[in-house]
Amino acid sequence: MKKLLLIGVSHKTAQVERRERLSLSEAALPDFLGRISGAPAVAEAVVLSTCNRLEVYVLTESPSAARELIEKELAARWGEGAPPWYVREDLAAVRHLFHVAAGLDSLVIGEGEILGQVKRAYEAALGARGTGKFTNVLFQRALYVGKLVRAETRISEGATSSASVAVSLAGKIFGDLTEKNILIVGAGKMAELSARNLLSQKAARLTVANRTLDKATELAGPLGGRAVPLEDLPEELLVADIVICSTGAPTPLVRAADVRDIMARRRGRALFFIDIAVPRDVESEVNGIENVYLYNIDDLQAIVSETVGRRRSEIEKATLLADRKAEEFCRCCESWQAGRPAPFAHSDFLSRSSVGGPAADATFLE
Repeated sequence: MKKLLLIGVSHKTAQVERRERLSLSEAALPDFLGRISGAPAVAEAVVLSTCNRLEVYVLTESPSAARELIEKELAARWGEGAPPWYVREDLAAVRHLFHVAAGLDSLVIGEGEILGQVKRAYEAALGARGTGKFTNVLFQRALYVGKLVRAETRISEGATSSASVAVSLAGKIFGDLTEKNILIVGAGKMAELSARNLLSQKAARLTVANRTLDKATELAGPLGGRAVPLEDLPEELLVADIVICSTGAPTPLVRAADVRDIMARRRGRALFFIDIAVPRDVESEVNGIENVYLYNIDDLQAIVSETVGRRRSEIEKATLLADRKAEEFCRCCESWQAGRPAPFAHSDFLSRSSVGGPAADATFLE
């Protein structure tokens, strides 16, 4: 009998300086997924890689062989030390995935970005022919549950992304941002969210630096900001007050040696970095420079804890809903395996794909 196996690492089990070793770029994901899904022990596979987690979901008839394969792949990226994997099977794995899609396992509880990341992970596996009937249904169901939780609870109220929390942190540090110069390094989704949140705080000047100037212009223009090429970063750091970094660069863009030189020219004016990238964009040694303050994605936890406290009842409600849907999914699987009718309506569960994947049917576990 096939089993669902999940092996992963997240912000709950590893600090960012170790977690970034496991980060998979968009270009590296297909090769990693191919090595997993192409193994004899693996029938189907989906890999979810975000700034806060790397999780591998597989359907297998040989859990021990599949686990050995996945842990070997992860260990090769992890390096020395005891790897803090978590392992889930069957119902526990389904429940975990539904919690992830619902934003219940995120650094910022209720964040909306994770649902899109789950969708892209599934679509990548689907496009690479790594999925099958079971994982197609599982991930389509997870996306449905993620949307349902947000529709039926208020879990997403307040600061619900790393970007919004980063801006909240900037406000706590400086108070009024209307006289502050903000530099955003990167022009992706998280950079856009940061920029839009900063606009609501009426920052004095917004500048976007990016390797591709067209993308920086596309982001900065509608927001009334300036776009500059990444090569101008040293000069922009001379006038910035707050720097929010969110790129996909594999190595740091901001080096401690360069910041020391820049600070000598700033004449003691404080410089704050909020680095929400994984791998990190700013060398950790920057934090030891006088009048320079660096916060990375793990440092946002204090603000996150405040929002969790205010939304505890909604989180409990969302958790119960996600757990109920996970148990429902697994009962349905058991019924199909035993040849019994599904315990809930076929139209509610399998009638159509939520993301354009192939239609599922009642024989998906055969």
